[in-house]
Amino acid sequence: MTSPIALPIAGKEPARPRAGRILLHSVMAAVVVGLAGIAVFTLSRAINVTSASILFVPVILGAAIFGGMIPSLTAAFASLAVCSVLFYNPAFFLPDADPQEVADIFVFAGVAIASSQLAGYARRAAAASRHREAIMEYLLAFNRRISAVVDPAMIPAVLAEELSHSLGSAVAIYVDDAGSLRELAAVGDFGAVQPLAVAEQTWRRQERATAVPPVYLLHSGGAPVGVIVTGAEPDGRLDPLAIAAMVEQSGLALARMRLALRVEEARVQAKAENLREAVLGSISHDLHTPLASILGSVTTLEKFGPICDENTRAELQSTIREEAQRLERYIRRMLDLTRIRAGRLAPQVEPIDVADITNAALRQTQKALVRHSIESDDMLALPMVETDPVLVEQALVNILENAAKYSPPGSVIALRGQIEAGRVVLTVQDSGIGLDGTEAQKIFAPFYRAADATSGQVAGNGLGLMVSKAFVEAAGGEIWADSRGVGQGAAFHIGMPLAKTLQVTDEGEAAWATSAES
Repeated sequence: MTSPIALPIAGKEPARPRAGRILLHSVMAAVVVGLAGIAVFTLSRAINVTSASILFVPVILGAAIFGGMIPSLTAAFASLAVCSVLFYNPAFFLPDADPQEVADIFVFAGVAIASSQLAGYARRAAAASRHREAIMEYLLAFNRRISAVVDPAMIPAVLAEELSHSLGSAVAIYVDDAGSLRELAAVGDFGAVQPLAVAEQTWRRQERATAVPPVYLLHSGGAPVGVIVTGAEPDGRLDPLAIAAMVEQSGLALARMRLALRVEEARVQAKAENLREAVLGSISHDLHTPLASILGSVTTLEKFGPICDENTRAELQSTIREEAQRLERYIRRMLDLTRIRAGRLAPQVEPIDVADITNAALRQTQKALVRHSIESDDMLALPMVETDPVLVEQALVNILENAAKYSPPGSVIALRGQIEAGRVVLTVQDSGIGLDGTEAQKIFAPFYRAADATSGQVAGNGLGLMVSKAFVEAAGGEIWADSRGVGQGAAFHIGMPLAKTLQVTDEGEAAWATSAES
């Protein structure tokens, strides 16, 4: 984050020139008039100059613009003197003066006074314009810094930092929260001052408190939204208009923050509602389907059992058993999800052979994999790992069942094992629908299913991989997925740390070593 920016100092009248500067400008004006007079006189010897006095007006204007009133009057009287000596005949004398010469007096004096006043006004207007520009630049930079905050919850902290730096005092920001004030951010030390008490007093009155420290009531759309309490009176050189504009922008920023947080809250609530509907839909489908099969088979046996042949009865009994097992697996996953959400997983980590885990998982999924060709590495060649065998076994079962569901009958499902970066990595490679680049990150989310899986052709509830991820990570391992692309299958990897064994060195000392080193 960039450093806070400085609040502009209040605009002042342009400083009056010093006496020495006035004297210098007056002398310069007189010298320029003299040089102009000599130039005009020399020119009049060559050509006819009908009104020499008008040629001195630009000099008087220049003196007014750059020097002010006194230098311009000096230029005016110097012009009159030069004209009297060089051009008036006889020399200027008021009782006998020509009307043109009297008019020159008023022209010179009038130009000097009017132009100096206009020049002074222009300088003041330019200074005020520069100050307004500085305020606008400050407010623009202020808004940019607030708008650059990505997290709406961080806006009060940035506001407090900006205000504290600009006002040169401690700052606390409070916002209305169901009729009472809640502190959003505070910067600096207030000493013995209780900023909350001062803020509450201001909030009750709905106007700025008169007590020290200064308090600013924040508005948005005409409605109060919060209070800013400062630790000291602001520097008197700071522009009150700039402070008021900054406070107004702070109120708008807090209103935007509250709106953004409400939008985010609504988004989270909508997501939770969608998740709830997904859970209810999943429960309805995944409980109803096996129950319907079980009830149908039982009803058939009750009504027609005596007249059914042995094969039909065996098939109905097998359906009841398979659907009951399917129902048990689903209920077990729901219970696993409950345990995960409640944080009640208690892994029992111990050294274990990888083959023990893979063989147990393959036995559990033997029926699910019966229509596929299974290729498995020799897991006995792998070193022991440090993990919870029950959790990892169940995670591997879920992954194998998932591979069987999404791979076409007769396809190959491979179970590989290798040592990689100080760990054993088990990989299940299927021949299913595959994953695109984004699905590899989302596939372990609760109730998430790949786009092709939601077409209704593959049953499932989107919990198996989420449970697998929780189990593997609770056991101290890692799990991730990748794919060569849609339609090219997916690979799921489980990484487990190598087990450490106690060995005796050649010197007779005990030392721990990984199973790969033993």
